[in-house]
Amino acid sequence: MNVTSIHFKIMYCLRRNIYSISEIAQILNISEFKAKRYIKDLEYLFEEETVENIHNKINKVPKIIEKLRKDQSLTPEERQMYVILKFLETDIINLSQICEEVGVTRRTLTNDLNNLKEILEKFHLEIKNLTRYGIILEGKESDKRGFFNLYLIKIFIEKKYLPKIFDKIFNKFKNLKEEYEIHKVLKEIFVFTNIKDSTFVYLDLEIKSYIAILRKKYQDSSTDIKSIESEIHKDFIIFLKKLDIYTNFEINLIIEISKKKYRGNLQKIYPQKTNEAKKLIKYISENMKTDIKITKELLLRIMLITIVRDYKREFNINEFYIFNNAIGKAYILPYKKITELLKNYFQELDSFDLANLTMTFLSNIYLDTQKKIGQTEDITIVYHFLHKDMIKDLCEDIGLKKDLQKYKLVLLFDLEEYLKKNNPKVIITFEDIDFSGYNIEDRLVEFNFPITKYDKLKLKPFLENV
Repeated sequence: MNVTSIHFKIMYCLRRNIYSISEIAQILNISEFKAKRYIKDLEYLFEEETVENIHNKINKVPKIIEKLRKDQSLTPEERQMYVILKFLETDIINLSQICEEVGVTRRTLTNDLNNLKEILEKFHLEIKNLTRYGIILEGKESDKRGFFNLYLIKIFIEKKYLPKIFDKIFNKFKNLKEEYEIHKVLKEIFVFTNIKDSTFVYLDLEIKSYIAILRKKYQDSSTDIKSIESEIHKDFIIFLKKLDIYTNFEINLIIEISKKKYRGNLQKIYPQKTNEAKKLIKYISENMKTDIKITKELLLRIMLITIVRDYKREFNINEFYIFNNAIGKAYILPYKKITELLKNYFQELDSFDLANLTMTFLSNIYLDTQKKIGQTEDITIVYHFLHKDMIKDLCEDIGLKKDLQKYKLVLLFDLEEYLKKNNPKVIITFEDIDFSGYNIEDRLVEFNFPITKYDKLKLKPFLENV
């Protein structure tokens, strides 16, 4: 039996809670037939006959998932990812060597590459066979870097569930991050450009940095260009050139990012998305028979989700959210109703976006009052892709008032540096984040929304010491 990333996603779900077949299918956006088949595989693997027994075994032996990763097989799409990462470092790769590394025949890998060719065509790129050497990626260097940039975002998002063969590549990125002080550089870029903190902006710029370093020797007329001449950005351009990381090609892209993409008014940049968001609010409002005011803040939060959703659909990123199925009727009824409305409205929506949008609306419709945790201090909230305002709403649900300054919001991008200087007693997250490299298991509390008043009990073991 081949154990794939889908099996591991189900394992991580069952580590949190006991889910039915239909709930697992909903979380992973797969059919119930497939979910049942994967559960059968896990029953065989764990030598247990029920979902509940698998859940108990995973929690009884915490390291069991990591041990199983050693035998994880690559899916066809993951083999494509692996080839792409190889092309990132060199334009010519040896097909026989790749076959040996990923454990498949040359014929199988060739079929995978045929599917990859269709994706590459959109970027005016082509894989060609070289009889003696292997295969070569042909096209303009600017197109290659654009493709790598977008595809690496997909790979970083799905990092947690990729096979161990990818660890070597991610370790290389980690070493580059330390060697070139990428975290410090990006922080300074944000100061120069006055861009607000955003995971996607950080990830975009971080990936651009890795590409610039790894592709520095691969230049052609499309990337060997003059930098933008701008009096306004003069000091910023001088700063970027002194870093010895970016070519003029990346410098120009970074300048354009600072000028347009993230500082502008989203409603002006994406008028169509603004109208779509307004229609969605009206649709939910009418069907829930409640008055949802169309505010600038609500529009922004919905638009950020739907804009990213378009990218995810293009690159087949099926992000998922392990929702809280142990919730009371006060939340479950409106939560389920909004969920169904959204599924009907969008037709195609992965479970992360579904949960994110549902809670965005639910926060506006229903605000539950809970007892506040008055004496808690030294709490850190780590977030990744959720909006800051959503995090603040969720913190309030577990009893952390917005105005008490009792907790620190830390972007996942900043966590490593933050832990070097700080030692929080409690670390909370509302997302499915891979914390395996941070050594914080003894103080980590993971919540799944919707949040209920009973979820505060997860903090109880820490309250005596805080």
